[in-house]
Amino acid sequence: MADDTYLYSIFWFVVLIVSVFAMRMVTTLIQARNRQAEEQSYRTLAERAVAALEEQTGTITALRGELAAARVTLANVEKILKQVE
Repeated sequence: MADDTYLYSIFWFVVLIVSVFAMRMVTTLIQARNRQAEEQSYRTLAERAVAALEEQTGTITALRGELAAARVTLANVEKILKQVE
């Protein structure tokens, strides 16, 4: 009987140790998956930020072109007004 108790206690001790290591592995896997999902969301956010920046760059370029055309037109109007005086 005493031998059985000793074997049961060793068995449950081993089960406890295996369970602890299994739980640690599971939590490590969960943390890795969460980290991966977080990194993916950061990548998506960065891609959206780059796309918005490219769109803004295109808009600024178009506005610069329109401003240059307006300056040319204004210079022509000033030239005509000076000729009239």
